[in-house]
Amino acid sequence: MSEREFVVLGSGGFSPAKAGQGTQRNPAGYAVRLKDEVVLLDLGFGNLRQLARAGLDPDAVGTVFFTHRHPDHVGDLAALLFRWRYEGGPRKGKLRLFGPRGFKSFVGRLERAYHPWLKPRGWTMTVEDLADRATVKGDGWKASAREVPHTTEALAYRLEAVGASVVYTGDTGWDAGLARFAEDATLFAVEATLHDDERMDGHLRVREALDLGAASKAKTVLLTHLTPRSEKGLARRLESVPGARAAEDLLRIPL
Repeated sequence: MSEREFVVLGSGGFSPAKAGQGTQRNPAGYAVRLKDEVVLLDLGFGNLRQLARAGLDPDAVGTVFFTHRHPDHVGDLAALLFRWRYEGGPRKGKLRLFGPRGFKSFVGRLERAYHPWLKPRGWTMTVEDLADRATVKGDGWKASAREVPHTTEALAYRLEAVGASVVYTGDTGWDAGLARFAEDATLFAVEATLHDDERMDGHLRVREALDLGAASKAKTVLLTHLTPRSEKGLARRLESVPGARAAEDLLRIPL
């Protein structure tokens, strides 16, 4: 097993849905394993179970970056905190949560709604709102944020470690600057919620996702947040962009 890898916890859209060949897509969630540390990018509902299925220890999680507050991206935050109330806890004794403007107050309301069952015991938690172009540093890695157009405050993230970089759009409408944000990335995970004949504010069509991937010149372009509609005929279309592939739940990509 590679010391550094990107693991797809959930490659689907708003709710669990069937994918090709009888498999299932869970809502959005991704793990970046860097040696003994796990950094999460979103944690949609059902993804605490997906961590277990992927063989990743929740106690290795020390930092979580949330793109926005929609339940399919943040739904299992309460589940993770509730687990740690009674079992385990972050190994380093601290959990850091980051999200867009309004995220800190959202977590405060979540804690009050479930009080006292999400309160840390024996470890600490910090929550921060990130602005456009904000940076965060970790042990041997750093992350930067970029505001993206969605139906609520939303961020994309670029996580960089020595010799590798991962960019994740979260949910976003068309933004040509995302290709520059992901330029030459090791892996560029792009949402592709919509078929080309669909329209919805704050989401990308497959053609738009592929265009961003091609312009970024990323080594691997991973189309994700897929729906039964957007994945129709996708395998053939991926051939138009070098290094492009479709995400699948529990897919592991070495970095």
